[in-house]
Amino acid sequence: MKLRIQHHTTYRYTWPVLYSIQHVRLTPQQDIKQRILDWKIRTPAKHHSACDHHGNAVHTFSVNQQHRELTVQSHGHVEIDSLDDGYTPHQSFSLHPLVYTPTTQLTQFNDEMREFASFVADTHIPFAHRILTLAHAVADRVVYTKGSTTVADSAMQAFENGQGVCQDHSHVMLACLRAHGIPARYVSGYFFNPNVEQHDSHAWVEVFDENRQQWLGVDATHKSLVQGNHCRLAVAKDFTGASPIRGIRTGGGQETLDVQVTIERVG
Repeated sequence: MKLRIQHHTTYRYTWPVLYSIQHVRLTPQQDIKQRILDWKIRTPAKHHSACDHHGNAVHTFSVNQQHRELTVQSHGHVEIDSLDDGYTPHQSFSLHPLVYTPTTQLTQFNDEMREFASFVADTHIPFAHRILTLAHAVADRVVYTKGSTTVADSAMQAFENGQGVCQDHSHVMLACLRAHGIPARYVSGYFFNPNVEQHDSHAWVEVFDENRQQWLGVDATHKSLVQGNHCRLAVAKDFTGASPIRGIRTGGGQETLDVQVTIERVG
């Protein structure tokens, strides 16, 4: 499947920003199942391109003059093949899976969450079945409710409140898996739904299958394994390291954010 993707992000501020630096992770991953045909990123200042320790492409720029608006655009074409039962291809660049085992501030767990996911440690149950069952349980426990959380909310908060969005589903999944010592990582990207015109950024998780020595993608929000409708942007321990745009600023006052994502199938 060939997709045309456009991602338009604009920050607006109530007072002038004196200085800002932004890290942009809006370049799709590239492997034998996901191929970039063309891709461009536009930033308000010249950007520097590099690869972070997770293997993500990162574009960094800074704005040294006063501004009350900042826009980042990315667009291009990506060709995506369905994964083999949700498993990603073997990667030439990859950190050791144990890097994704410790909890983070956003993926801490409590005893209730450990017990909630206790079945994931039962090796008598096929691995993919365990992980997909957990995805269903998380989606039922944390009801998808747009606008119910912020990017600063943790897995324990979403689990306790019983509502959230894809980011929260992913953080709860990570917390539950890490509670049982299973390596799992956060994935940012896009989910193509042919029945809608306006899309959003999306998030899911990848869980390391020790027997296959591969990562298994699972989307709790859609209660499914990752197949041909997902476009991977970045991986990290949680949202913080995989956020499409993340930075710091001096000044600016209150911030408003406008994000527009359009995805079209063109082949």
